[in-house]
Amino acid sequence: MSDSELRAGGGLPASPSAPAEAPAEPRRQDDRPARDEPGPARARPGVSAPDAPSPGEADAPRRRRRGRAALWWTPVVVVLVAGLLAAGAALGDLRDRPPGESSVDVGFARDMSEHHAQAVQMAMIEFDRGGDTSTRSVAQDIALTQQREIGVMSAWLSGWGRAQSAAGAPMRWMGGTGAAAGGGHDAHGDTGSAAMADMAGMNGTVGGAASAGDTARMPGMATPNELRRLATIHGRDLDVLFLTLMVHHHRGGLAMAQYAAQHAGSDRTRSLAKAMVLNQSIEIDQMQEALARLGAPRA
Repeated sequence: MSDSELRAGGGLPASPSAPAEAPAEPRRQDDRPARDEPGPARARPGVSAPDAPSPGEADAPRRRRRGRAALWWTPVVVVLVAGLLAAGAALGDLRDRPPGESSVDVGFARDMSEHHAQAVQMAMIEFDRGGDTSTRSVAQDIALTQQREIGVMSAWLSGWGRAQSAAGAPMRWMGGTGAAAGGGHDAHGDTGSAAMADMAGMNGTVGGAASAGDTARMPGMATPNELRRLATIHGRDLDVLFLTLMVHHHRGGLAMAQYAAQHAGSDRTRSLAKAMVLNQSIEIDQMQEALARLGAPRA
């Protein structure tokens, strides 16, 4: 019997070098490695489980309820706010009502603007032709400061619906105290006449007292004759006359500013008047020192 026949009939034993393999059992369909088996999803750090609701989804009904409540309250809040704003505006109108024609605020703004205008005029003459550098610098500061204040007061008058000037005698808003408070320089009272006489005897450049018809419009203001004299001289003579006239001018302005600081109805009027009192008092001291430095008598 040939080898092939023996193998076919099962009579030939397996070769010792080829061990028999155990018959493989049928593999179940679900017999897979553990990593492939389905199971509950394990959440990774920082990743929500697919079926778990997010915090936003869980809070959605609550937010919707709050949104409906907010929509209901919004008209009420708007009405309340509008009412409060209207009430505040009404109170503001009462508080900021323009001052009357005869008020301290209006009178001060008009008369101080006129007073300042003459100071600016004199300061520009000194700045243009004065001989002392320090005095010319003082004149420049006066011109800039008082011109700015004129602009402020002019804006007030426009905002109040008042004219920039009024006919009649000035300073009626001071209750008749203006002329007496001016330090005597209007029509050259005792103080003004003494100072001018001393200067005339010293250098011969300052004229004597003004004539009866040559009077200043308000306390402290220079007379027309003094302004003409100021416009015709130069150098040191101009410095001395300018400083003397400006000290008197500031004193007259101080009387008005002090009154307005105490009696004006508006906070901003009182604040500006107080600033004028402070600034012009400092400038008076500076100009008196300049006169002494120039060898002239104090004003």
